[in-house]
Amino acid sequence: MAGDILINTRKFGHAGLGVCNSMGRALTTLSSPATRAIDVIHATNDGIVYGWGLKAYVYRPNDLTYGDARKIARIADEIRSGSQYGAARAVFKSWSGSSAFGKDARTRLAKYRERLALRDTAGGTTPIVKHVFCSEFVILCYQLALGEDHRLFIRLDAMHTLPSGLKKHLDQNAANWRMVGEIDAA
Repeated sequence: MAGDILINTRKFGHAGLGVCNSMGRALTTLSSPATRAIDVIHATNDGIVYGWGLKAYVYRPNDLTYGDARKIARIADEIRSGSQYGAARAVFKSWSGSSAFGKDARTRLAKYRERLALRDTAGGTTPIVKHVFCSEFVILCYQLALGEDHRLFIRLDAMHTLPSGLKKHLDQNAANWRMVGEIDAA
């Protein structure tokens, strides 16, 4: 489903995000409206790319609205259009700080929101973020699409959170997230 977070089952892991077709419509089931994912986007050494070929745990947000899924997909595409994979960032930054959502994370997020606003209102071309790694990309998509008061806002420092830290956060927030199973490499 759109909004699903995929985390590779290897010990170190890799993270990706299920995105919807922003031109599509909500699919309605008997229980609630839902949006099917049409692809997975993730940050790799080849850049921010579509497609997924890894075995992964699939985490689904509880009651993600169609509108929120579209916002997340739009942010993913905005980041993809101006960012590059940050190998050094993944190796050095992800390990060098706390994944707690604190003052530094809020400051960076405010900077990214300013850049996003410039792109939206003035047609700016400044990238929202210049370099990202896989779990940082997934977290930022949720953080930039949803306000801090939204229950699905991921309260982690994106720059300092590895896929294993993101998985731990999702596991510990069962009120908002559930692991719905595994997918095989495809």
